[in-house]
Amino acid sequence: MAVSLGIIFGLIAMLGLGLNAALAKVPVLKIGGRKTIFFRNACTSLLLFILLLPSVPVTNFSLAYILIAFFIAFIGYIPLLTFYKALKLGKVGVVTPISNSSVVFTILFSIIFFREYLSLARLSSILLIIMGIIMISLNFKDMKNSQLFKISSGIPYALITCLLWGVVFFLFKIPVMVLGPILTSFIVEFGIMILSGISLAISKIRFSVPDKRILIHIFFVALFGSVGSLFFNLGIEIADVSIVAALTFSNPWIATLYGKFVYKEKLTIPQYVAILLILTGIVLMSYF
Repeated sequence: MAVSLGIIFGLIAMLGLGLNAALAKVPVLKIGGRKTIFFRNACTSLLLFILLLPSVPVTNFSLAYILIAFFIAFIGYIPLLTFYKALKLGKVGVVTPISNSSVVFTILFSIIFFREYLSLARLSSILLIIMGIIMISLNFKDMKNSQLFKISSGIPYALITCLLWGVVFFLFKIPVMVLGPILTSFIVEFGIMILSGISLAISKIRFSVPDKRILIHIFFVALFGSVGSLFFNLGIEIADVSIVAALTFSNPWIATLYGKFVYKEKLTIPQYVAILLILTGIVLMSYF
């Protein structure tokens, strides 16, 4: 029962983070990545704080684990910066699948350090999802022309993002089991907001409030981001990280379909195949 509920929470996290990624395109293009992160996380922190208030009397405020959560926030901010840097320097079709492959590290670390066990059926489901994640935005022509491992290609930054995202989502389990999902999500999102604010101040970028249209986009980015963060943590509280992470990181197909219907982006045959692989993996994961 716990595993089944963990799968449901993972699917909700997938939907939240997928819509979060899809909607972020507008504010990122308008006000830049760092300002988007700051205002997005300010809204996310507020939403999670409101959710946290009713549970304060029964929440375990362990200083040691609160510090661990803030440490995760520090690690988590770095891959956000390197991901935006990778997108700025390189091609989306190269850096995005590399960055999203971080689920491989999350699962690997979970198996090694948390002694999680994967049946052959679940492992096959995860492999289908990972193949779909890579295929959905991978352009082999772009990869061939990208001058591998040169800074100008963006690939080194994408590899850093991949590894650190893998570490971050693996580490979430530690504070979640003591602080609970809501407090852990709040601390991490709030910590990233503080770090992004410091980064803006150091770079002397103005904290000017975006216009109403951008603020509305940021609110929904924050809302779906909160859903993704919270339900990922709810999932790993009761189920294996490897299972919940595989489902959560399958979210690129949500952003891809959103782009097709909202931004009128054309999908290629490999992208349709990738979506089919991901959905097949999700169905098999839920069944077994």
